[in-house]
Amino acid sequence: MILLYIFICSFVLSLLLIPMTIRIGMKFNILKPAKNHIGKPCIGGAGIYAAFLAGILTSLFFIRLPVVKLTAIIFSSLIIIIVGLIDDIKDLRPFLKIAGQLLGILILMAFGFSTKIVFIPVWLNMVITAAWILFITNAFNLLDIMDGLTAGLVVIISLSLLAVAFLNKDIFSCAILAALIGSYLAFLKYNYPPAKVYMGDTGSLFAGFLLAVIAINISYAPVDRKVALLTPILAMSLPIYDTLFLIAMRIRKKNPIFNKTRDHFALRLVAMGCSIKKSTWIMYGFSAFLALAAITMAFSKNLTGLVVIIVVGLVFILMGKRVGMVNIED
Repeated sequence: MILLYIFICSFVLSLLLIPMTIRIGMKFNILKPAKNHIGKPCIGGAGIYAAFLAGILTSLFFIRLPVVKLTAIIFSSLIIIIVGLIDDIKDLRPFLKIAGQLLGILILMAFGFSTKIVFIPVWLNMVITAAWILFITNAFNLLDIMDGLTAGLVVIISLSLLAVAFLNKDIFSCAILAALIGSYLAFLKYNYPPAKVYMGDTGSLFAGFLLAVIAINISYAPVDRKVALLTPILAMSLPIYDTLFLIAMRIRKKNPIFNKTRDHFALRLVAMGCSIKKSTWIMYGFSAFLALAAITMAFSKNLTGLVVIIVVGLVFILMGKRVGMVNIED
């Protein structure tokens, strides 16, 4: 019931706050061009964060959450939100965006957040933590290229992690994920194609950062099931794959990796003849398949987990080969 309350609180507040971000964006001309060349507000992520934060903080009246962990989440994610807002208002150079993200990660690790892989040293756990959060944060940022896409995937991926956290009785992770699902699901009402507002870097960076953090906070594997450690990677394998696919396509075309191109997996589906909505739902369906695979892996024996990895890997290879052959004009 507490999780339901957190979800409803964040959902309702997001429904109310997103129209405010639309008006603010229009008033101060914080816009990004749409296909029809009419600018649309791109600071919806600020409303998402406010709704998320309110949902979590009001839940403290009914449930006890670890103070240190919650403080770490609030302060580190606030840094990410500030970086995203600045980038939405005036484009930041990639170096400055990365520097801001690293600051948020350092704050998080200063509060004790890191992977806890028992068979590697502490320093390596910290390196893995920083690399993981940085990669996933930017993977979601890169994924935000189509109306409704990123918000929907955030909800699906969060649901898969919520299922694992709930079965492991991880109340803290459940609370964070419930608030995240509520705020992004409500945002999807305004972002579903044709979108009225974009989440901008504010919303995409925040989603990636928070999901990366919660993914390493959840416990997955007892000593005899090491393959379950791959659960968070599998849950978020679509944004990971899209990022690696994008890099591979740019290298193949001899384009600089950091230059913007239309080589994204979802945009290639559009180039194949799918509508924006159909492409979005194909991505939703693929993400749901990966979510079920991740949940299966989290509670299966090593052999079953390996079979899941092989099946998912084959699917990715086949889809990548098919979609990678599509010609894209940048």
